[in-house]
Amino acid sequence: MAFAIATNIPRYATLRIELFVMSKTLFYLVPFLFSIGTLVRGAENPEDFRLEITGAAWVLNPSGAIQSSGTPVDLVKDLNVQQQQPTFYGKLVFKPGRKHRIVIEGTPFRLSGLNTVSRTVTYRGQIFTVNQTLKSSADLDYVFGGYQYDVISGEAGHLGFSVGAAYLGATGVIQSVQTQTIATKSLTLGLPLAGTEFRAFPVPGHRWIDINGGIRGMALGSYGNYLEASGNGGVWVRHIGLEAGYRAVNANIHDTSSAGSGVAVHLKGPIFSAMWKW
Repeated sequence: MAFAIATNIPRYATLRIELFVMSKTLFYLVPFLFSIGTLVRGAENPEDFRLEITGAAWVLNPSGAIQSSGTPVDLVKDLNVQQQQPTFYGKLVFKPGRKHRIVIEGTPFRLSGLNTVSRTVTYRGQIFTVNQTLKSSADLDYVFGGYQYDVISGEAGHLGFSVGAAYLGATGVIQSVQTQTIATKSLTLGLPLAGTEFRAFPVPGHRWIDINGGIRGMALGSYGNYLEASGNGGVWVRHIGLEAGYRAVNANIHDTSSAGSGVAVHLKGPIFSAMWKW
């Protein structure tokens, strides 16, 4: 299956701004990590662990559009997809060595909406006319697995770079409440991804406060692009941590084997996490 950028769905301005901001943030955090490392030597090393497990509630605010053999369908204006939906996010980090990490993470997205449309909507060849009430759902399963090497690793925190691959399995359904007309589209694909991630303990001599974040994605040329970014701050009591932050995902992927089919979605919102490490 081939993919190309969905040029008729505008998301690039937001994508470029977020990528620029995250890149600049990481650029200035690198010397920051080096400087605080000289202030906190001698304390217990918080990076000395084998396993870290994270479970989080991501309060999701979706936007964007989907398209399949028809016109672009706006997730908010046309389908009224629910906002502020808590979504599970999980992450597992295994460290076979001080600077080596195996990372596995995933999210099962479950979106739904109900709306009376004010224009004609076409999806998968099915035409839904003005004033019809549309019930919609979108299920997206995301799993990433990869390897990370920490170029900085010590008592002050770490800075690492990762490579890996993501699996995306999606199914979108639109149904008319009045006529029971239904249109369904499924998509499965794998994406190569690369990125960078950090954690810093900014209070000299203490390990109970941390800040962390990361950015990961890939520009796939004519196939499209994918970008995810996050930033968090939290507190630790021995092996247990609680964090709050913000996470965003931009996906713009288009199926050229079927004319006029693709997605351009922006998933973002605050995230609240609990962690345990051993």
